Amino acid sequence: MCGIAGYFSPEGRFKKQDLEILTNALAHRGPDASGYFIENSVGLGHRRLSIIDLSEAANQPFFSLNQRFALIFNGEIYNYKEVETELKKVDKNFQPKTTSDTEIITEAFAIWGVEFVHKLNGMFTIAVYDREEKTLFLFRDRMGIKPVYYHYNGTDFVFASEIKALTKIGLDKTLDLNALKDYLFLEYVPGEQTIFKNIKKLSAGCYLKISSKGLEKKQYYDIAEKYQETKAGSEEYYKEGFLEQLKKSVKYQSISDVPIGAFLSGGTDSSLICSVFQEQNTQPVNTFTIGFDVKEFDETAYAGKVAEILKTNHSLTRVGEIEALEIVEHVCDFYDQPFAAPSTIPSFIVCKKARENVTVALSGDGGDELFMGYGYYNWQQRIEKISSVGGYPARKLAASLLGFLDNQGKRAARIFDYADYKNIWLHVWSQEQYMFSENEISSLFSEEYKHSTLTAEWEKISSMKIHPFEKIALFDIKNYLADNLLYKMDIASMASSLEVRVPYLDHNLVEFAVNVPLEYKIKGKEQKYLMKKSLAKYLPNDLIYRKKWGFPAPIGPWLQSELSFMIDKYLCESELNKHGLFNFSFVKNLIERFRDGETFHYKRIWALIVFQMWFNRYIENEK
Repeated sequence: MCGIAGYFSPEGRFKKQDLEILTNALAHRGPDASGYFIENSVGLGHRRLSIIDLSEAANQPFFSLNQRFALIFNGEIYNYKEVETELKKVDKNFQPKTTSDTEIITEAFAIWGVEFVHKLNGMFTIAVYDREEKTLFLFRDRMGIKPVYYHYNGTDFVFASEIKALTKIGLDKTLDLNALKDYLFLEYVPGEQTIFKNIKKLSAGCYLKISSKGLEKKQYYDIAEKYQETKAGSEEYYKEGFLEQLKKSVKYQSISDVPIGAFLSGGTDSSLICSVFQEQNTQPVNTFTIGFDVKEFDETAYAGKVAEILKTNHSLTRVGEIEALEIVEHVCDFYDQPFAAPSTIPSFIVCKKARENVTVALSGDGGDELFMGYGYYNWQQRIEKISSVGGYPARKLAASLLGFLDNQGKRAARIFDYADYKNIWLHVWSQEQYMFSENEISSLFSEEYKHSTLTAEWEKISSMKIHPFEKIALFDIKNYLADNLLYKMDIASMASSLEVRVPYLDHNLVEFAVNVPLEYKIKGKEQKYLMKKSLAKYLPNDLIYRKKWGFPAPIGPWLQSELSFMIDKYLCESELNKHGLFNFSFVKNLIERFRDGETFHYKRIWALIVFQMWFNRYIENEK
């Protein structure tokens, strides 16, 4: 795992000193070594976290045998030995000088050009410069596990693994107000946009080609194209097939020349990863979990029981309000876009704790998206049922009746009260995350807001001839997973120089999973059915069939107690007037309602606080 940065600057806008600033800003991603390549109008910078082949010979930038191509990359290629074997069939004289994946993919590009990316199994962003054609290529992995951001003004191009590196070299930091509104709607900034107008995100499964002729973007992979119309096979067939794919993925992703462990929350996803991981090892593997002092958010007892049965070397860290207070404002030093997911806090802490013992950790991210583990699948059924009776008037009536109930009823009322049935799923997603509705965002900014960034994507997915649940899952895989969950873990892990790998997102496993019949994903009221059936091989039923917890921090209770001061500190009128974006009367009313007992507003308040912390750090006071 590493940090990469570089530029293609025929007009000379970016120079050597910019490359050094960019690369040094990523030092936390790669504390073990740094390297540079500068030639004419091109510069490549690399910070290395040594995982495979720890020798200096494997440092980057790396050059092809013919010296034509210079390469830097962030990530891991798990099947590099297979690619090496294939390379030797093409070039019988090829003898690697290192045991690193970097050397293999450099030569793979030299042999196969851009088509080399189809041969790679891994997580990566890769930059390759063709010294002969004077062309730069930038690739991002199929699922979007590793991020990369860039700025292009029509002639000069610059990129980096994190936005915070790009903001240090004098780029215009004009806010993208649409991205800000989308953040308040979704809890993250979606699509190719970032919080800054002039910085973009390379999408998953895409690559860029930059030359004197301009910038070209091409998509080389789309999981939506992997769906098969016919899905025949028994439950046992799919269970065995899934376990086979998972075991292969875990084995691949366990390759490391440094200590490796795994996160264990006690839920289905992490428990299954740890079960397979431990099964493949003769010694106890290291597992890590985080617990909270708020009982309804703490599942450490389950994680402990799983660890005891699997006989892992388990580490537990408990977090209370005081510890959270020490971390919560510090988190914004690393999350360089507004990001309202409360799970940033436990993710940050568990990565920091794991890094004390290991350099690599396996994570269960992706299981919910592949096997439909979220609660909002139930909302889809409820809304469809009511809508079939009387359309929006029926939903409006349901909302009115629910509005007279307790907080849970009032929250449910918000979900039903939406007129545009064509795009209602975007509204449901927003409200399931406790975020602002479109109408609330319009009031907050005193101008109309209608979410549009993901509308075309949702409409495209909606037109596919697959079950509504499969559409929701596909939407999550292509958007929520890449731009929210994977962004969260990349930043949290790299802050502690920890490499986190995600076995569920091996593209072969993903392609298998999306084609598992629906009845083996949700059976009756049992979600992630096939995963739980697979986990039964390792754990007793009482640890498998229980209430889903997730991995959030208890931000709501904290904002009502020890963290209450943050509301007064960040959402007072003088603070909001620094940028003048928000309608203070609306914010004040929201705070009053929250403090008067409408506790389901906690996430909206938290989202505003996070933006204010981000604004103070990256706009007002950036060093």
